[in-house]
Amino acid sequence: MHPSHFKKTTQKVFSVFLMISLLSGCNQPSLAPEILLQKSIQAHGGMDLLNQIESIQYNKSIKLYTASGTLERQLNQKILHRWEPFLTSMEWTTTEGSFFAQKDSEKVRLTLNGELQKDSLLLSEINSNLDAALYVFWQPFKLTEPAAKKTYLGPQKLLDSIEVLALQVSYSDAPNADLWHYYFTPENYKLRAVQVDHNNRTSLILNELYETQTGLFLNKTRMSYFLDSLGQITYLRAAYEYEITALDFYKK
Repeated sequence: MHPSHFKKTTQKVFSVFLMISLLSGCNQPSLAPEILLQKSIQAHGGMDLLNQIESIQYNKSIKLYTASGTLERQLNQKILHRWEPFLTSMEWTTTEGSFFAQKDSEKVRLTLNGELQKDSLLLSEINSNLDAALYVFWQPFKLTEPAAKKTYLGPQKLLDSIEVLALQVSYSDAPNADLWHYYFTPENYKLRAVQVDHNNRTSLILNELYETQTGLFLNKTRMSYFLDSLGQITYLRAAYEYEITALDFYKK
């Protein structure tokens, strides 16, 4: 599904979830994934509020750490998401210079110090990074997309102490495809953590704080840990901080 149709599609799918829930009740295991997601979306402000947002801009701070706990690298990104017409852009600076990446309904564009970059491998990587920024920031709403194959796993305990409700999500049947787990707080159904199995490595990202500017309780502070085969922390890999700098609503 093209990102420009994300909000319209999620609204339609959410309406189907609500109808199923009302007609069938909440006790049928086959309906559990949709019902859990419906409750979480409501806890995160609901689809009506999401559809009022025309664009949002935020700063994202990324700190990467080594296994010994020392700071390896820090990166600051300025990110914009706009819906109609669709646009995601990202600005950041490294030792190479100043980068600007943009994806709209037609193409991906990247400049370095104002010079257009044409390397196909680099553009493919940037395209993935822009898609990932949109995917990560707009959870749990993005989980309503038809491509997300969901399985409810029931109550679990993260790190032997954090009570959650678990939802397994996959996007491909390929043997080495990424496998996602989304964890929700049982008391209020807000998104508590995300686990992803990627390239034979497991990362657990805990939501420490939610933002309160939008009413959608999006990411504010997150900590990402590498896990061992027993689901225990090996070390803190990354810390993320988000600061919303601009928020525009559709004019009524």
